[in-house]
Amino acid sequence: MKEKITWTEFVEEYILEKELRTASEWSYRKVSSCFAEHLGPFVFPEDVTRRHALLWRRRVLKVEKRQETTWNNKASHMNALFNYAIKRRLFEIDENPFTETKVKAGKKKKKTMRQAQISHAYRVMEAHEEEERRLGILASRNALFPAWFWLTMMDTLYYTGMRQNQLLHLRVGDIFLDENIIRLGNKGSKNHQEHFLSVVSYLKPRLAFILQKAAERGLKKNDLLFNIPVFTGKDENITEDMGSPPVRSFFRRLSRECGFTMTSHRFRHTLATEMMKLPEQNLYITRNVLGHSSMKSTLEYVERDLDAERRVLEKQFAVLKKHKVIDHCDEDG
Repeated sequence: MKEKITWTEFVEEYILEKELRTASEWSYRKVSSCFAEHLGPFVFPEDVTRRHALLWRRRVLKVEKRQETTWNNKASHMNALFNYAIKRRLFEIDENPFTETKVKAGKKKKKTMRQAQISHAYRVMEAHEEEERRLGILASRNALFPAWFWLTMMDTLYYTGMRQNQLLHLRVGDIFLDENIIRLGNKGSKNHQEHFLSVVSYLKPRLAFILQKAAERGLKKNDLLFNIPVFTGKDENITEDMGSPPVRSFFRRLSRECGFTMTSHRFRHTLATEMMKLPEQNLYITRNVLGHSSMKSTLEYVERDLDAERRVLEKQFAVLKKHKVIDHCDEDG
């Protein structure tokens, strides 16, 4: 009797076939592992029915109280896995158990940061930078060390709006300070397209400094730039595929010291929102800065500006009243 394919064999076969990014591979392994854990040790991929999928959905949404978008992400991953199994005939299964199992997700307000919060975070990090400069090797080495490195990362996120994954994939040779350009390669891009960003004057000093530090440590053009072990010496075995645990630890520690939540993506949301508040800006420019392939994606990053709407309405009604289009004494409505 043929042995049933295990969950590990199933997902690894899919990953081998698809040639995914490392982050995507991690996601597929995690989602399939969560589903397998929910099912228990005696339910294999070929045993899964639609009822199994729906019961898991109920657990995620009703018991674990997770967001609809979280479930939809899980459903997308599992749907892709079972579509692959059916196409390649990995095992006998009548239909994809995850077909049409997504739910309608409510639209949530994008999370941004106030300029006062950003300024406070910078003051916290600059204080750490000064302490490190003053104490040298005696300075505290926590998740915010070295402060100059993390301040460079903050500047890069703040002044460009790039995604964290794009930042982690930046290589030394992607920075062209003479031309004021940063190249974002297709590997770190969400839409797999190469993208270019402008370097504003406020960003250049710290970028120049990290490039200098990289050169001192012998980094070549093809080496990852924002690879923290290079600058701390904590890990001799530096891999080409840098993960993001140090970044998560940094933002978790900084959030604790600041008293509010800070993440890399909030810099991106904030930049998009602030750009669209300026009358001389337009949607096309914002879309280009964010690297979106569609206007719809850009609009999701932009919050309503009620103050701007009020000013437009005030101006509109002022014009109407000036030309006596509006008469408050008109009883006919």
